Amino acid sequence: MSRYRMERPKPPILRNDVYQSNPLINARKEFDALGMRIFLLGLRGINPHFSQNDRFFNDKFPMLFIPTAKLTELLGGNTVYLHELKERCEKIFDTIVELNKEDGGFVLMHLFQKLEYKPNEGLYLQFDELMRPYLLDLFESKGYTKLDVEQIFQLTSTYATRLVELLLQYQNISQFKICRKIKREMTIDELRFALNVPKGAYEDRVDNFRKKILDDPIAEVNSKTLYEMSYRTIKQGVKVVGVELELDASVVPIEDKRYAAATEPAIGKLLEIGFSLDTAQEIFSRCAGTADCLKRIAHAQQVLEKQKARGRTPVENETGFLHSAILKGWKVETPRKVVPPPKPKAAKSKPKTPRELIAENQAKKAEGLASKASIPKKAISPSEVEMIFGWLDSRSTKPYVDRLLKSFGWTLKEFLEKHPR
Repeated sequence: MSRYRMERPKPPILRNDVYQSNPLINARKEFDALGMRIFLLGLRGINPHFSQNDRFFNDKFPMLFIPTAKLTELLGGNTVYLHELKERCEKIFDTIVELNKEDGGFVLMHLFQKLEYKPNEGLYLQFDELMRPYLLDLFESKGYTKLDVEQIFQLTSTYATRLVELLLQYQNISQFKICRKIKREMTIDELRFALNVPKGAYEDRVDNFRKKILDDPIAEVNSKTLYEMSYRTIKQGVKVVGVELELDASVVPIEDKRYAAATEPAIGKLLEIGFSLDTAQEIFSRCAGTADCLKRIAHAQQVLEKQKARGRTPVENETGFLHSAILKGWKVETPRKVVPPPKPKAAKSKPKTPRELIAENQAKKAEGLASKASIPKKAISPSEVEMIFGWLDSRSTKPYVDRLLKSFGWTLKEFLEKHPR
């Protein structure tokens, strides 16, 4: 084995929700069913940049790796897809994404920079860097759309998948939040472009167009997902010029807190902190899976504890503080050490002369005697006086004189004045 062989990247944490910018949602993408699934698999492995203050995101498109077993599982458990993978990947790699501009212009781009399949390993894929504003740097785009991969993976029709995407683009409007229903009007030309209907197909008869592009895909959505979709035609006279699509998500059961906490540890942790179920699910959807969400929560709690320990600015709304800290990735601020000001250096004095040192020493002794003035002096007998004079004459015993006189409460000066020779 060559020592220069690149190590296999670890399988990424696959998101349950994936994101695309709204311009990419409205773009023409020449996908078949398998191509759409590979595209969605790639989206599951990236962590977009949602805001300028966000710290938990991919700064560039990672090389994604999906093991063969996981790839087969996510492709519906059908190994037939693996035998067709090379042909399909070649088609996907050559696929052009067409975005229409507001000024009448257009943009043509490729989705992937690399697709590589190794039978004993899995599928390697990496998005083209030109897709960065549409898949990674979402804070710079004109809005983005969240999609539930588990629901979309139930669909085999690309028309059905694209219809769901086009409607979920409007899921942030107030009407959906209130009644959980979305309506969107599209002209026939807009619908043909967004669904990548081949030029000239189903143009002769409206009933064929409705059956292949609307009726059959919508029936699949209603039978295989939790969404309920319908439409009505818009006419000018007798000519059908557009449709009004409607997506009803009111039949989707709303999970209670107990179930959500039991099925997803990160949501359970957010509920334990004090977030509502809707807020906990919204925060979790912004994270790259359970591990990333739990990491953000622990980091935010550390930031809160540091803020409370500092005590300068009280945190009135701790839940709101944690919400911002989790999503924006606030840094933990370490309290600054208070450094005392340096002590002023004493001015250097001139060295003292021997006389000054003797006078200073005598003054200190005088102060010490003054503080001990209340101590009575003991009388020294004549024999002890002779012994002291004898010690003063000998160098070896002279150091004991001060100690002996001190025990009597005398100084050498006082002794010599009292007992002159």
